[in-house]
Amino acid sequence: MSGSMPVSVSSSPFTPRSSLHASTESTFPASFRPQNSLYDPREHPNAFLKADLQITKLSTIQPSLWLAGLSRPARPLHRQKLLGRTILLTECADEHLVWHKANIFIKPLPIYLLDDKFWQTFLCPDEQLFANATGLLLSYIWLVASTTDHAIAVEERIFPASVAWESWCNIVRDVLRNMESLTTHINPRYYYGELRLSRLNTLYRFNLSTLSWRRVVFGFMATPTWYTQFFERNFSWILAAFIYISVILSAMQVGLATWKLQNNVPFQNLSFGIALAAIAIVVVVIVVMLAVWVVLFWFHLGSTIRHAKKETMRRRRTLEQSGNKA
Repeated sequence: MSGSMPVSVSSSPFTPRSSLHASTESTFPASFRPQNSLYDPREHPNAFLKADLQITKLSTIQPSLWLAGLSRPARPLHRQKLLGRTILLTECADEHLVWHKANIFIKPLPIYLLDDKFWQTFLCPDEQLFANATGLLLSYIWLVASTTDHAIAVEERIFPASVAWESWCNIVRDVLRNMESLTTHINPRYYYGELRLSRLNTLYRFNLSTLSWRRVVFGFMATPTWYTQFFERNFSWILAAFIYISVILSAMQVGLATWKLQNNVPFQNLSFGIALAAIAIVVVVIVVMLAVWVVLFWFHLGSTIRHAKKETMRRRRTLEQSGNKA
């Protein structure tokens, strides 16, 4: 694009004149919890930013993301509403712009992405943070393209009310002016817009380079682990199969009751074979579901025991360190 200025990791995607200077209180949350330990983000800003911006799960399946979504910008918020989608907020960057059925997950805009000084201090010195932050900022430009989108963003708490439409337009114009240079720095995840959760689950579960029982069980996105819900999500199709089988068997039973087919040997043999197959299918399905339940039960039990031991050892080390300091 003519008139564009080269952008490097030494500068933010927009000019200082367009910057919105965020206060420390609005920049950082009250706490963050990497690996189930609570920390103050003001004391560990770099660790917080890595946790807030990282897309670890998507990076492991990045070469296959074309199977989960199209390489095009996400649709604006007003189009998401027209599609009947409910916007669900998530603080996980991995889940940003992931959709499932009538829901789409969107990460609220981190206000520090609009602060030029913050970029200079924390994001520009780290190439990976810069790539993740630039891609995330670009995703909001996709979502908020008009005043209607801006109103929805504020109403759904994607944008804080302090981000005025005029201020947002100034930042967007700066970013678009440097788009050609910026695309060489963004994380490849942001080559894609909306991603389908069902396909992400399949790709993440069966990725050969990172295959594990935990990933097979939980998939890409953690969901309720009640066994009833698990079987409803993963085996509901079996009910439809049983309905079709029942219709076929009922039709054959009616056919055998007619005088034209009572003595038809090929039809009787076919009915006999299908009846045996139906019985075998039911037995196999019951055995498989029972086996899955047993595996899930022992997996969750083992995970609970391992987690309890790990937490006990961590607390013991903490107490020992506190005693040594005293």
